[in-house]
Amino acid sequence: MIEVVKQTGGIDYTQQKMVTFRDEALTILEEFPNPEVKKALEELVRFTTDRKF
Repeated sequence: MIEVVKQTGGIDYTQQKMVTFRDEALTILEEFPNPEVKKALEELVRFTTDRKF
C-alpha cells in the first residue's frame, strides 16, 4: 500500500498541502499580539511541519 501511495504521488501531494497550511498558519500568527506566545506557536508549527522522519 505504501508503494502505491508513493508511486501515485500521494506523499508529494501531502507534503505540498502541509507546506501550504504551514504558510497560512504563519501568516495568521503574524498578527498575534503577544510576542512570546506568538513565537512559541510559530516554533510549534515549524517543528511539526519541518521535522524529518
